[in-house]
Amino acid sequence: MRSLPTGVQRWTTKHAVGMCDVGKFKVRWGSADSAACPCCGEFEDNFHVPRCMAPSVSAEWDRRTATLDQWLDAQVTDPAIKHAILHLLQGVRDSSLPSSRVVPVCLCSAFLSQKCIGYQGLLEGRLSVQWAALQEQYLQSRGSQRSPTLWVSRLSHQLILLGFHMWEHRNSVQHSEDNVQLRKRSRLVNDGIHSQFDMCPTDLSMVVQRMLAVKRRTVLNKPLVDREEWLKLVRMERMAYRRALAPQRRILHRFFHPAQAP
Repeated sequence: MRSLPTGVQRWTTKHAVGMCDVGKFKVRWGSADSAACPCCGEFEDNFHVPRCMAPSVSAEWDRRTATLDQWLDAQVTDPAIKHAILHLLQGVRDSSLPSSRVVPVCLCSAFLSQKCIGYQGLLEGRLSVQWAALQEQYLQSRGSQRSPTLWVSRLSHQLILLGFHMWEHRNSVQHSEDNVQLRKRSRLVNDGIHSQFDMCPTDLSMVVQRMLAVKRRTVLNKPLVDREEWLKLVRMERMAYRRALAPQRRILHRFFHPAQAP
C-alpha cells in the first residue's frame, strides 16, 4: 500500500469499506437526490461501479483487463496462472462464470482458495498465498532469477489500479453529457422549452417576449444550465403575469355574475 500513490491509497481505503462518493452515500450525505449510477441509472454503491452493465463501462473493463493481460506477459507470468487470474476476474462482473474446470489440476487449490477470498477481494488486491509458490515453481523451471514475492506485490497493485481506473471512468461519465441523470434533466428541460415556444407569448413582458423571438433551436443548443435558467425565467414571468391579472378577473366575475339577492 505504501508504494501506491497517496490518492490511490485513500481511494482504496474508502472503496474497501464502501464509504465513497457513490450514489448511495451521496443521498445519505444530502449532496444528491438520487442514488442512480451516472452510467446506467441503476442503484449505485461501491460494488456496482466495476459491475455496471452500461456499454461504456463494459468497454472500459475489457480495455483494462486487456492491459492487465499484457502486463502479466511482461512479468513472465506462468500462462496457466495468467489464464486463471483473468478467468477469476470475470467473476467480478458475473459470479456464475469462473469454474475450476477451466484450469489445470495443479492450480485448482489456488483457484478455489482465491474464490473463497472472493471476487471483490481479488479486485482489491487480496491474493491467495498459493499464487506466489506456483509462480516461483514456474520461474525456477525457466531458470529465472525474478522474485515471486515482488511479482505478487506488483500484481496486487495492478488489481487495485484496475478498480481505480473503473472508478475514474465512472467519474468521467458523472461530469459529462453521457450522465444518465443529466440526459434525463436535459430531456425534461427541452420539453419545457418546446411547451413555452408553443404557448402564446403575449402574456409576457417585452424582455421575455424578446427571449422567445429567437429561433427555438438557438435555445435548445445552449448548455444545460443555461437552458434551465432560460426556462425558469420564462415560467416565472408567466406566473407573475397571471397573478397580476387575478384581481381583475375577480372584479369581472363579480360584475357579470352578481350575487343573488336573498
